[in-house]
Amino acid sequence: MIKNDLKRFRLRDQLSADFLKAFSLIEKTLLAFMLIALVFIFLEKIGLIGAFFVGGVIGGSIGFLAITAKKMYYDEAFSELTIRTNIKQDILKSAMFAIGYSEKEYGVYSPKKKMFSAFFYCKSEIITHKTQGECCIFTGPYNKLLKISNTIPRGSPTEHHI
Repeated sequence: MIKNDLKRFRLRDQLSADFLKAFSLIEKTLLAFMLIALVFIFLEKIGLIGAFFVGGVIGGSIGFLAITAKKMYYDEAFSELTIRTNIKQDILKSAMFAIGYSEKEYGVYSPKKKMFSAFFYCKSEIITHKTQGECCIFTGPYNKLLKISNTIPRGSPTEHHI
């Protein structure tokens, strides 16, 4: 049985490694605020509500911020996966393809669409792969690394040499 270690980095480490992710959180929150406000303006114009509900807009925005922050910094937290075996390149490429990633350069895999921001890629959405002796170390979003860990076949370490 191959042992895999998957750990999330602390929030402070995530912010220091990828400060653009915080800007994408602000970007998403502002966009949600504007869309929620437009919904309430529309509801007022067609007569479904008597007045513009400022509390509804603020409450909806705070709820969106809480859910998005949890998703970005916990579910998709910048993480590290250590697999105690070497992996064949074709197995690795098929596992990356299965989760929607493609190789941009050797050891660096990018998602086909941006995960956090509509305007730019964040460092923490890119998966990197390094081999150190008999270990393969991946860094990237937690939920994607978990899928890689579950996609790569288990077996004896000698079966998966590059």
